[in-house]
Amino acid sequence: MRMKSFVKQFEQQVVQSWDSPALGNYRAKPMSYQALASQIEILHILFRESGLVAGDKIAINAASSAAWGETFMAVTTGGYVATVLFNGFLPSDTQRMVAHSDSRILFTERSAFAKMDFEAMPQLLGVVDINSGQLLASRGNFGYIYHNRHILFAQKYATGMSPEDVCYVEPEPESLCCILYTSGSTGNPKGVMLPYRSISSNVELFSTTQPYKRGDRYLSMLPFSHIFGLLADLVTGLCMGMHITVLGVPPIPKVVKQALCAVKPRVVMLVPLVLSKLVENTIGEFVHSRAGSERLAAYNQNEEFCAALRTILLQAMGGRVELILTGGAAIPVDLERLLAVKLKLPFVTGYGMTECGPLISIGHRDNYALKSAGIIVEGMEAKIDSQEPTTVAGELLVRGVNLFKGYYKNSEADAESFTADGWFRTGDLGVLDDNNNLFLVGRCKSMLLSTNGQNIFPEEIEVVLNTLPYVAESIVVQRENRLVALIVPDLDAIENIDHQTLNTLMADNIKRLNESIPAYEAVAMYELRYEPFDKTPKGSIKRYLYK
Repeated sequence: MRMKSFVKQFEQQVVQSWDSPALGNYRAKPMSYQALASQIEILHILFRESGLVAGDKIAINAASSAAWGETFMAVTTGGYVATVLFNGFLPSDTQRMVAHSDSRILFTERSAFAKMDFEAMPQLLGVVDINSGQLLASRGNFGYIYHNRHILFAQKYATGMSPEDVCYVEPEPESLCCILYTSGSTGNPKGVMLPYRSISSNVELFSTTQPYKRGDRYLSMLPFSHIFGLLADLVTGLCMGMHITVLGVPPIPKVVKQALCAVKPRVVMLVPLVLSKLVENTIGEFVHSRAGSERLAAYNQNEEFCAALRTILLQAMGGRVELILTGGAAIPVDLERLLAVKLKLPFVTGYGMTECGPLISIGHRDNYALKSAGIIVEGMEAKIDSQEPTTVAGELLVRGVNLFKGYYKNSEADAESFTADGWFRTGDLGVLDDNNNLFLVGRCKSMLLSTNGQNIFPEEIEVVLNTLPYVAESIVVQRENRLVALIVPDLDAIENIDHQTLNTLMADNIKRLNESIPAYEAVAMYELRYEPFDKTPKGSIKRYLYK
């Protein structure tokens, strides 16, 4: 049986939710599904009149916003290919990737384009500021068509669009839907080619494993340029007829709580770092007090206390939350146990990659396994490249319906990424238990070797170090057979602390760290850094930049 494409699912929800709110920025009036359909049609007219044909590339390079989502849906429902570029890339890199992708139109931000050279992207017909709609540059007659796009729409729909006018061509499952340029932790950016098959399969997986419901409100806090944000926050929500509110500002606890209480979502998805700060800001004083620590240590005998903390946290999230989902990085074990075991919150983790659009595994509320990345999802196969795959970590290999088509114009990367029999090498190390629960321990290329031949996974050390006082983020590197922790301190927490005191506190942190990890993983020294580490669109630290 042929899978229903997300394009047709979206079409159905547009028609059925015509007058309902669809998409909007936080603290701004949302557009209805009717308005969204009209904006999509205006863009379709622009693309057609400009001479674009199905399969042509259209690039999006901007921060997440309602206009970003509108543009992506217009591109993909029109049969074009969305080139998705992280807005954190340097303008020079963005320019290079726009040219490499053969994109014909670029939707970006004025400030970013000001640092690009239009002449170095000769294939472009035009550049548009995605939020204001201002035409920033053009060639040929694109400018004329762009400025007359609303007139062309009015000529076609004299009385406006009706639900009967909405009809998108169903794409072939294997045709290319989007290219996501991802700056992986181990090298240069690569264009991941995702077919409609992969996007449609992921929409089905998200909609069947999460309590998404038509008409529900959802707060998007993940960047759309990252595959989890694109699929879980934007595409699936619109394909379910939900009302998506784009946060659009840094997710600091105060803002996140205000937004959650305004939106009152049923599902909350956020990365471990944001979740950790939200929990700390909301119930940290109770968790860390002497009395609170003692009660949580004996949580089975203090159910009322745990229930109270649970209520406080859920109310801070809007009071309607049925599921908290996190992924993209390891979650501290103590935080996971607090949420899932002691407070019995509806909490799970998931795991995926851009190359799988993204889902590989996801936790189930009824049988969530601690420290796991969830269960391998339906439609995907996974195996561990190890003689003892349930106990000895090896590289995770996957294949299945979610898998990408390869890297755009990069056959060398394709050859390195697939086995001879078609399994994709994820680069992640882990084990699979007998119930198909996936447990990850680190990246192949980040694994270190101790002097006695013991494998060391720096991520396991970092997840402990990042929970200690005054630590914002860290990475562990190896120098002359010694482990060194590079630490970015929490600048807000150390505001009134002098340098000498800070060094004393960090030295104590290293001592506490080494007491809680195996001796062969002991950190010999640390270095303080006062600028955040460079990161990929996913939020992973670019390890190859730090030695």
